Amino acid sequence: MESGILLLAFISTLVIVHQFHIIQAQEGISIDCGTTGSYVDSNNVTWVGDNGFVTTGESINITDVVNKPINTLRYFPTGQTNCYTNIPATKGRNTLVRTKFYYKNYDENYSPPSFDVVYDGKHRDSIAITADSLFSDEESFHYSEVIFAPANENISVCLVRTSPSDNPFISSIEVYRFDAGMYDDLGPEEGLILYKRNAYGATKLISYPLDPYSRLWFPKGSQDYPGLIDLTTSATSIDITGALNKPPEIVMTKAMSGDGFTMSGLNLPSSTPLPVYLALYFSEPQSLGRTQKQSFTVFLDGMQVGSHPIVPVFGKATQVVLRDVMASSESQLVFRSTDDSGLPTIISGLEVYSISNYKDRGSGGGGQSGSSNNGQFLLDLCI
Repeated sequence: MESGILLLAFISTLVIVHQFHIIQAQEGISIDCGTTGSYVDSNNVTWVGDNGFVTTGESINITDVVNKPINTLRYFPTGQTNCYTNIPATKGRNTLVRTKFYYKNYDENYSPPSFDVVYDGKHRDSIAITADSLFSDEESFHYSEVIFAPANENISVCLVRTSPSDNPFISSIEVYRFDAGMYDDLGPEEGLILYKRNAYGATKLISYPLDPYSRLWFPKGSQDYPGLIDLTTSATSIDITGALNKPPEIVMTKAMSGDGFTMSGLNLPSSTPLPVYLALYFSEPQSLGRTQKQSFTVFLDGMQVGSHPIVPVFGKATQVVLRDVMASSESQLVFRSTDDSGLPTIISGLEVYSISNYKDRGSGGGGQSGSSNNGQFLLDLCI
């Protein structure tokens, strides 16, 4: 009888775990590495401990850190590669996976480590914890992000030792499923490794719940680009449905403007060119008169972004994507008004990724959607 009760309890537990994984695969999952149990944060996000996802490493609590999930971590003093596995995901759906690393001298070695993180065995990023992390506050953490379509209903995140003296560690893993159509420029085996995501004219970091997909949009504006000005839309709302990547509406309510300007520092890692995915977002901040026109072109190292001039629409989001091009740390974006435009150029948002497992599809410069013509720090450095 007792064995029957135990068996029933075991089966019930399996059912609960299975249901939990189904729910998490649909909505995403947030794993607090180095802890047990679960909790709900101030944004109503449920975090779970890493039991069941990893069998190696040692957990530690950083006693002088208050904020979750960065007040705990798991580090790996042995082994070349240590993996989190069976992380639920939605097969075939473009998904964002973010890993965070908050060092804060947890090991009392005063030696921030470097190591690699590999997502689902395919997409590798290098993590280099900088010395300023010894003194950083709890709002400053290192992180890595990749977007890809899982080949199965679960994914892995592996930490790879790249130096014998450095122990890889991790503070959290977050998985968020995108809606169908988002980042559809991504090939089936490719991944997008984030290097930059900015909201221009914004004054604060924008993320969940303002961005329901939990992307991190860092504020940039006139204080970073002397001679330019920050603008706020007069529209009561912004229609983002024409922009396939669905930038959050709050990003599109702001803009940075100037009479033709150049943006340097795309945060790419070196002077050696690598394949990139570039997404730009625009929205006209004012209702234009009949004789007014906002029209401009954007060039990445001389290659035009989009197939025709960009004409932002008042109250709507315009997205322009460029991929299948090579860029480096020396690359620049140049904004130029067209001859028939009487208004300064603008930008609301930008994303820069390198393309992992790159497949040249010969797109010839990407596409544009949601435009008026169609009625579209380093990655591991944060703040």
